[in-house]
Amino acid sequence: VPESTVVESELRDWMSSGQPFEEGRHIWQLHDSLTQTLSFALCEQLRLILEPTRTTRLMGDFRTGKRLNMKKIIPYIASNYTKDKIWLRRVRPSQREYQILIALDDSKSMAESHSIHLAFQTLALVSKALNKLEVGDVAIASFGHEMKVLHGFEDGPFTEQAGAHVVESFKFSQTSTNVRRMLEQSIETLIAAREKRSSSSSSSLWQLEIVISDGICQEHDALRALIRKAEEEHILFVFIVIDGHSGSQQAGSEVTSNCKPAQSSIVNMNQAAYQMVDGRLELRTQRYLDSFPFEYFVILDKVEKLPDVLSDTLRQFFERMSA
Repeated sequence: VPESTVVESELRDWMSSGQPFEEGRHIWQLHDSLTQTLSFALCEQLRLILEPTRTTRLMGDFRTGKRLNMKKIIPYIASNYTKDKIWLRRVRPSQREYQILIALDDSKSMAESHSIHLAFQTLALVSKALNKLEVGDVAIASFGHEMKVLHGFEDGPFTEQAGAHVVESFKFSQTSTNVRRMLEQSIETLIAAREKRSSSSSSSLWQLEIVISDGICQEHDALRALIRKAEEEHILFVFIVIDGHSGSQQAGSEVTSNCKPAQSSIVNMNQAAYQMVDGRLELRTQRYLDSFPFEYFVILDKVEKLPDVLSDTLRQFFERMSA
């Protein structure tokens, strides 16, 4: 029996037994262990993309600076005080100082689409890779009707104990997923976190939010407006669509405004919308993903694909920013 199947079975048993507190750490450890190799792969790929932003190392030969280069003192004296480039400065970024918020969908549809196991693997993989990379501050939030921060930027590293607390907080029982409200609260949270920084470069720092969900959302135009507002605030959203039923249904499943289909792949979904044609409103259908409001998104049906697809998506963004 594949290890992933065993872990998924234990997760199902734990949730059906009411998620006893004492077993939460064990559940997190299982998902952490299951994705250990993949987290190393993602860490190394992100190392090439998320460049250091904070200068901490002293180096160089300058006439003024922060600290004396003791190796230059004797030559300085011997030169009758003419070789006066004896100071060190912080000139090259050597440390990453990003703020990254990971938001995981806590709605009932995640359970109905059999996405919980894959979502927890994704959370474990991404959080561990970011910790290994020492990327900066990492926060974890859940969202459904409202967003709730479970591990804040000021709470320190996302440890095994923190992971257990986060896992225990998810019930996947919320009956609605208000993505618009999640974006609004996320922007508020990230701006507040940036303002708490004392660094003079914090105003130009790009912040990142990784959203993990089944991908079904309404109010696409309003969401696009919020995403544009976020970009103006130097906030990037990357959406990881957990596709728990990839390839399991025939094309043509419809998305309505009041419910989320639980048994169909998002790749095959269509949605109906009224469009103005020759001065008349006509009801037309199109692929759901054709109007998906998030520019940077990946569709995940196997956790093994995550390091490559997530790093490729982030690379596209940073290449555009540096162009």
